Amino acid sequence: MPTDLPGLASNGSGATAESSPRYGRAKDPAGAAGRSRSSWLVPFALALAAASVTKVCFPFDGLYGQDAFAYFRYASALWPHLLRAAPLPTLYWPAGYPVTVALLLPLTGGKPLAGQIVSSLACAISAGATVTLVRQVRGDGRAPAGGTASDLLCGAAVALSGATIRTSQLVMADGLALGATAAAMVCAVRHAQTGRGGWLVGCALALAWGTTSRWLIGLLVLPIGAFIALHPRSDRSRAACLSRKPLTAPPRFWFWMGVAAFAGLSILVPQLVVAHLNPASLEKHEWLVSWSVRNAFKREFHTPDGAATYRLPPCVSYLVRLAWPDYFFPIFVPFVFLGAWRLIRERRWAYAALLVGWPVIVWAFLSGIPYENPRFLLPTLPAIGALLGMGLSVVPTHASSNGRRAVTAVVAAGIAGGLFFGVREHARLVARKNVDRDLALWLKRRVPPDADLLAEGPILDLEYYGARRAHELFSAKDAEIDALVSKRGPLFLLADADELKTQWVGLAPEQSFERLRRSPGLTVVATHPPFTLFRVGQGTP
Repeated sequence: MPTDLPGLASNGSGATAESSPRYGRAKDPAGAAGRSRSSWLVPFALALAAASVTKVCFPFDGLYGQDAFAYFRYASALWPHLLRAAPLPTLYWPAGYPVTVALLLPLTGGKPLAGQIVSSLACAISAGATVTLVRQVRGDGRAPAGGTASDLLCGAAVALSGATIRTSQLVMADGLALGATAAAMVCAVRHAQTGRGGWLVGCALALAWGTTSRWLIGLLVLPIGAFIALHPRSDRSRAACLSRKPLTAPPRFWFWMGVAAFAGLSILVPQLVVAHLNPASLEKHEWLVSWSVRNAFKREFHTPDGAATYRLPPCVSYLVRLAWPDYFFPIFVPFVFLGAWRLIRERRWAYAALLVGWPVIVWAFLSGIPYENPRFLLPTLPAIGALLGMGLSVVPTHASSNGRRAVTAVVAAGIAGGLFFGVREHARLVARKNVDRDLALWLKRRVPPDADLLAEGPILDLEYYGARRAHELFSAKDAEIDALVSKRGPLFLLADADELKTQWVGLAPEQSFERLRRSPGLTVVATHPPFTLFRVGQGTP
């Protein structure tokens, strides 16, 4: 079996003949790589530098979309809740990310910058972990101190991908989930290669914290479980053949498995208890209750978030988005497949289960939900980056010097292309955010402070930038609307009438709008396309 290390035999799991037994105080197979362990700092620093430059060039507070405001509002309420028993706002999603952000809020004066720091650090960790992961998988314990070109290229591809650039700027849980995914994978591989229980505990902690940031990360237990189950099988069988001992896992393994399970559940169980009190956040989550294989081939969906028609069915859309210019540049695809083929050809089933299995699992699950959003794919980035590194590492042994230079130029062009499209898409996002903020300030000048406001659209933007509370047309009941209409004070309505007739046709927001239009009537006050400000009832503002 071919190996990257001359003079060392390789078994089916990718371990070398110099590797120590799977369990007990094993000799670290990467121990000879002490000179190269710091190579992860290169993509780590590159990702942080890219995030910093993006922050300077495109001033942005990270609050885009209602999700970001909800996370930040919850994080801001945690310290008052702990110190003064102040009430916590409702959070539809798991609380791992806002809890992490709350730890940094005192250092940033309570500003959203805390959330951006968490996202930037987590994205940088994922880029550094990708280099570490590909080195571990390849078993390259004798790489040069500076790291091989393929390692640094795959790390740079992740650090400068459009997905990483955008995510590092957002006050959203996606970045933390990405970093936790990469950390869990690295810890799992380190545990499998060294047999040290501390790495297994670290894997459980990262997996649990990632799950409490994004429920989707919980599925990572499947490829990691398969990896741990498959990896010792070849190592232990080899050891059993040499020692003629029965093939059983020693008690030490089960001890550390128990410690890891306890550590992970100590984080996960409290979040599950909280989620149980709000069934819509997990037990009755739309992703679960509406998941269906049939959804993978549909383009039209009707959900509580309205009606949506997509260009491609989810199974195709999510597959295409894995190699989208502003996500992970498509020029990398051949090398990713080459890396996957290398694992399968060398029968390294454990690593194939982890690195190929994880993107496949995420794609299969997302194909069954009635939504399409490319950021849901973000946790697959470390595995895809590692496969890219595995594919690139084949080039030095199968290409001439000119060929190697050509491949390096192609990959560098892909990194540059991904950076260009990622920055361009981020600039568009910032522009859309500025429109929402301008809307809040525009509305503040036109609605009297003592007036009530019904709104459809960026509700939390209005509260944060416009310093006024708005009643959400999406969730307002008929009785609540009737109570607002019957009050003596003025009542205004902000809505995108065209969106109500398309996305919300036949649903509660559109029905409430039509009922108000019929009685007591709507009078146009001003427009801020695509939104219109109405006065509800008679009279002038």
